[in-house]
Amino acid sequence: MRYPLTKIKKDSVCAEVGVWEGDFSSEILSKNPRELHLIDPWIHQEFPWVKWAKGHKKTEQVFQGVLKKFQNNTRVKIHRKNSTDANFPYSYFDWVYIDADHSYDSVIKDLSHFVKFIKPGGYLCGDDYGWNDAANGCPRGPKEAVDEFVERFGLGLEVSSNQFIIKVKQK
Repeated sequence: MRYPLTKIKKDSVCAEVGVWEGDFSSEILSKNPRELHLIDPWIHQEFPWVKWAKGHKKTEQVFQGVLKKFQNNTRVKIHRKNSTDANFPYSYFDWVYIDADHSYDSVIKDLSHFVKFIKPGGYLCGDDYGWNDAANGCPRGPKEAVDEFVERFGLGLEVSSNQFIIKVKQK
């Protein structure tokens, strides 16, 4: 089990940013959140470090598979859009997990965008903390972005293996 899942309480409002086939989404649902928002554009992206997207036809098949997987689950809300185009009321989520584009710039944008939607005392989590792909043009990844973000806002950071958890301050 991924460590950030331990922070989900029953009836939480959660989001996963970067869903792909929805495998981790099913793990999140096993923690019994009241709502789970799945946010992903499900589009082919032309970056050297994106090796899982194999063209528009494949990404469309993956999206259709996610729709089918969760079609009967009323707790799941699917948002087919870029992460920073997904907007919610302030302090809406108890827990958000970011596993989208792993480039430094994208991770900073996702953290900055979603932090305002986290309730005080909630969690902003993610995957691949130590990842980079310098050989393919992505030398700075989540670690640099997360470290800079928590330092800038004076937030607490927990890291377990390649998973990170940022606790959003109480008001």
